Parts: sequence; structure tokens; C-alpha cells
Amino acid sequence: MPLIDPYFTPAVLKDFVANFLGVFARCEFAMTMKETAYVRDDHGIAAAAWQQLVNDAGDWLQVQAGAELDQAVEALTSEPPRLRAFGWQAVPLPGVDRVARAMNAAVRVRNNLFHGAKHASEGAPGRDERLARSAPLLLAVVEQCPGDLHGAYGHG
Repeated sequence: MPLIDPYFTPAVLKDFVANFLGVFARCEFAMTMKETAYVRDDHGIAAAAWQQLVNDAGDWLQVQAGAELDQAVEALTSEPPRLRAFGWQAVPLPGVDRVARAMNAAVRVRNNLFHGAKHASEGAPGRDERLARSAPLLLAVVEQCPGDLHGAYGHG
């Protein structure tokens, strides 16, 4: 019996899932480069220091009202992704400001998409797609980061 195509019944279009996961993965790769400030030692393995980036980004990320970035932040914070325990649960987003909450929401989107939640829409129509379109937040963080995250992201 052939396996089901993983994109046969997604709640989010394949292109949005692939784009978001690709940008997220590249961002995480860049964070683990030793020349960035966003790498941590996880028992001898370089790991992305997401919480440090989340905490720092609110200090320097410029979000212009009405721009694509503002729309991504709004989508992530107004109807944040839920957490799956035994059913979907609305859990408040941690973070001291709107940018930190949006960054934490983007990490949840990644976890939900990566672990299969793209197959089970549990929100209002179009909600999951709006969340998956939040890659501009990650790209803006990379582009505006005062450290060398931008250089590491573009490093081949």
C-alpha cells in the first residue's frame, strides 16, 4: 500500500509551508554559526539561542505600521498558534513586547508545521495560512539584526 502524500490534505498550501520552514531552517542554521551572538552550547553541540534572539529583537526590530512585516506580526499575535497537548489549547504567548510575542509565535508555527499540524485546521478559515505566511518576520529579524546574523544567513 503506498503512503499518503504528506501534502494531500494540508490545511495550509504546500508553498506556504515549504517557504516558512525553509526560511526558519536557514535562520536557525545562521544562528548556529559561531560568529553570531545567537549560538549556544547544548552539551557540546551548537544550537540556536532562540530565546536570546527573541529577547533582543524587540530592542532593534523596526516594524512600520501597515507594512508586510506589521501584518505578519499582527497575524502571529492577534490569533496566536495554539499548542497541542491532548487537543488544541490556547496558551498565552510569552514575551515582554509585541515583537517578542510574535517571535515566540513563529517558533510555535514552526513546531506545529514541522510536527504535522498542517493537516488539521482547527481555526477560522484562512487562519493557518496567515500564520504560515509569517516568514517576513524571520527575514526582517535577519536583515535588521545588528550582529552578523545577516552575513551568516547568506553564507553558503
